[in-house]
Amino acid sequence: MNESAFREMLASQGFPEPSVIEREANLVTSDHVHDFSACALILDGRISVVTADATTTCGPGDTFSLGAGISHHEECGPAGARLLFSRR
Repeated sequence: MNESAFREMLASQGFPEPSVIEREANLVTSDHVHDFSACALILDGRISVVTADATTTCGPGDTFSLGAGISHHEECGPAGARLLFSRR
């Protein structure tokens, strides 16, 4: 997906304007839960979002969504990751 299409999708789903987030190389976060739903477009690098049910690995042009209250952690690749990110 390209950035323009991603922004249109966010707007149609009621998400606010996204911001760019950068994650460092080989970052692994601890398990955590958000009180918001999140949606991201990967601009550069790779990131995996790991839940109890699945691991979703994304690279440039891929998107992922995660609902509020889902326990997860994130694992970034050797080049880190740059995301266009929105939450609601």
